[in-house]
Amino acid sequence: GAGQHSTARTTGGTAKIGMQDTVNTNGTTVGGVEGNGKAFYKETNTDGETVFYQLNNTNCLGYEDIYGHKYDMMDCVDVPNDSGNGGKWRYLMPDGTYRRVKGVEATGWINGVTHGKYMDVVPAAASGSSTTYYCDYYSYSGSTGRVVYRGYDYGAGAVGGVSCAHAGFDASYSYAGIGSRLAFRGKIVVAESVAAYKAAVEVA
Repeated sequence: GAGQHSTARTTGGTAKIGMQDTVNTNGTTVGGVEGNGKAFYKETNTDGETVFYQLNNTNCLGYEDIYGHKYDMMDCVDVPNDSGNGGKWRYLMPDGTYRRVKGVEATGWINGVTHGKYMDVVPAAASGSSTTYYCDYYSYSGSTGRVVYRGYDYGAGAVGGVSCAHAGFDASYSYAGIGSRLAFRGKIVVAESVAAYKAAVEVA
């Protein structure tokens, strides 16, 4: 299912189903009696019957909304396209050093990816189609200082998916369909009080 067709939809709707993928009960992306742009998850009720419950958000491989309506701006990665480094994704590592992973210098349907040392998935070839290979799209610009978005924001089109990436804009670009996704390193600790939270200091 495609989920609710709006860039303003609330995130977090799939938290209650964990890693379970959402589905569409009639097998269509949009339209139809049960399609209608929604997504569903299934459970077995007390009578042993399979029951579908509707959600506004999609979930795939544990990633919410990666299939449409929200670009996730990636932190600590860009495509600077500086001298001798065209198309190379640059990653800022926790120790302050940089590493680069070569990506394709073209826009198109992804038919090959580079699997990097740190579980990178970077588009390496772009001559597939919407029904072959990865079925996802990569948008690229050779201009300097490009940022990287994952997912897709212009609806729930065929180009969006888990491999979809966009490196066509600089950091000054803004749009309602662009957001960010919080991620944490280390152990999450619940503060005992507001005072304890305010007194917390960052630990590298």
